[in-house]
Amino acid sequence: MQAASLDIERAYHNSPIMPIHKPCLAVSWQDKIYVGHVAVVGLATVGGIQGTLADSLLDILHFHSIENVFKWVDDFIIFCIPIHFEDELSGSFPAFNFNLASLFGITGPLGIPWHPIERKGQDFTSSVKYVGFLWDLELHRVSFPDKKCIKLLSKIQSFLSLSSSPITHCACISLHGSLQHISFIYREGQSALPPLSSFSSKFLNEFSQHHVPVSILESLCGWYTVLSTPGSSHSLSPHHKVDPDTWVDTSTSWGIGLVVGNQWAAWCLKEGWKHGDRDIRWAESVALELAILWLVQCEFTDCEVTVKGDNTGVIGAFNKGWLHNASCNAAIHRMASSLVPFNMTILPLYVSSSVNRADPVSRGTLGPQSICLSCSFELPLELSDFLTYV
Repeated sequence: MQAASLDIERAYHNSPIMPIHKPCLAVSWQDKIYVGHVAVVGLATVGGIQGTLADSLLDILHFHSIENVFKWVDDFIIFCIPIHFEDELSGSFPAFNFNLASLFGITGPLGIPWHPIERKGQDFTSSVKYVGFLWDLELHRVSFPDKKCIKLLSKIQSFLSLSSSPITHCACISLHGSLQHISFIYREGQSALPPLSSFSSKFLNEFSQHHVPVSILESLCGWYTVLSTPGSSHSLSPHHKVDPDTWVDTSTSWGIGLVVGNQWAAWCLKEGWKHGDRDIRWAESVALELAILWLVQCEFTDCEVTVKGDNTGVIGAFNKGWLHNASCNAAIHRMASSLVPFNMTILPLYVSSSVNRADPVSRGTLGPQSICLSCSFELPLELSDFLTYV
């Protein structure tokens, strides 16, 4: 399968107004009356006016047997399915029953003002940019283009640099819209959007300004970490659920235990770990983070993985994406940046302490060395001063 993308040039200004409606769009300026002949940007009904024309174009293309066409406002994507496939033995290549030239042959007489594809859009290939994402049809994956990622990182950095100054409503909703858009790929970031949305609602008007709450700044630091991770993409294939029989637990008196099947791994908490906001919630968060690092080491991909633990606070914080604890939030952000490149989702499952198989390990009751779980991953620098791998 291949796809092409096309964009209508000045879509609203090329959408004519019915004569009966033109008096409603008259503008008085310097003692003269100007009548609008095309749709006006900002008009409440302009989307419907342009949408009617776009829908009519889809009907015309369908009539000409170009079926798989979709549009978002003025952006069109056209899919082309091979009528026969590539054969390496005979040296033949995929054949298609239409191309961009034949499509222009249909839309040209209609006067559809497409942008030149050198500026916007592209010819048929196996990967296509559409609605701000890069869609790989062969690998069935979608990613955020590097150019747009750099631009968004710059926007976040600019937002963070103003942390000590009040910011405008415009800057807030602009960043919120960008993050909301990319959360289609970075699913773990969806839980961090409600605080920013709630903050946006506090502005009385577009001229008012507010200082950014610390919780939002922390979540933006997490977004910055995730977006800085190279190779991030989202699989379009259905996630399969995996339960590798993974258990985690923490004991403040000894350390952290991880059990997978009948194998165990343990990290001892170093003296002085409990300081500032590093408390049991932080240690429990780190336990989940260590389990994720092991899953990444084992190259779990495109799946939802069940991890069992007995701390409801950490489970709730992970599902929400934040906690009223800076060190815990840092751990959650590191987890997200580890999960995104592998398109993995964690499903924390609560179990009572009495049945948590990692409980004795977290208290220093270790199993035989012969069934010690191999953990070859490196600890994040933020953890190396507080944990010792046993």
